[in-house]
Order: sequence, then structure tokens, then C-alpha cells
Amino acid sequence: MGVHGVGIDMVPVGSVAESLHRFGERYVAKVFTAHEAAWCERTGGCRAGRYAARFAAKEAVMKVLGTSALSFTEVEIRTDAAGRPAVALHGRATARAAACGLGGFLVSMSHHDGYAVAAVIGLGGPHPAHHAGIGESRIGN
Repeated sequence: MGVHGVGIDMVPVGSVAESLHRFGERYVAKVFTAHEAAWCERTGGCRAGRYAARFAAKEAVMKVLGTSALSFTEVEIRTDAAGRPAVALHGRATARAAACGLGGFLVSMSHHDGYAVAAVIGLGGPHPAHHAGIGESRIGN
């Protein structure tokens, strides 16, 4: 499985915090899935930072896919049992990944000092079973 592409994005946490304050649930429902919102709304830490990191990861995935013509909810950033980020694609994003020959993603994201950043590596070819659950995501999870 080779590298198909790399995407990176950085988001000011303050701009996401402002959108959360100004638009509330409308913003959350437009940009995040119910699973993402549940993760971000858990207590402790920086709520806006969690949302901003996922927003940056969605943007980074879209860069790997070579398009921004997707709904943000078609790219979902999940968290596996070990706490690692993983990508689940839905709808047109799944079709785009298949057309690009993608077999999975590696994702890293963080937030600190007012910024959130995410890096995504798109893996080409079939997804080997021995890599499942080791920081990688399968297309269509």
C-alpha cells in the first residue's frame, strides 16, 4: 500500500469557538456528524479545540481527495478504542476515494495555543488486513 497523497490544514480555534457561540447547533449539525459532536461535547479540555482539530482533519482529507465539493458530514473523523483518530467516509466522499484508488488514511491532529492542526496521508491500493486498527482507517468505515 503506497502513499497516494498528503493533506494538512491549520485552523484558528477562536474562529471555531466563535461559530459555536454564534450559530450553535446549526453550525455543529452542518459541519459535524452526531458521532463527532458527541466526542467533542464530552467534558474536560477544550471543546472548541476538539471541534477545530476535527474541522482541520476534514479539510486535510478533502485535500487528499483533491476536492472541496463535498459536504463536511461526508468526511467523518472518528476515534478508535485506543483514542486514535480515524476517517470514515460517506456518500460522495466514498465514491471519490474509490475513484482515486484510496485504500485508507493515516491521521494525526492536535490543538494548542489557539490553533488546531491535522495531517492526513492517503494510502493507495487495497487495504491489507494486518494494518487494520494501527492508526489507519478503511474507506467506508
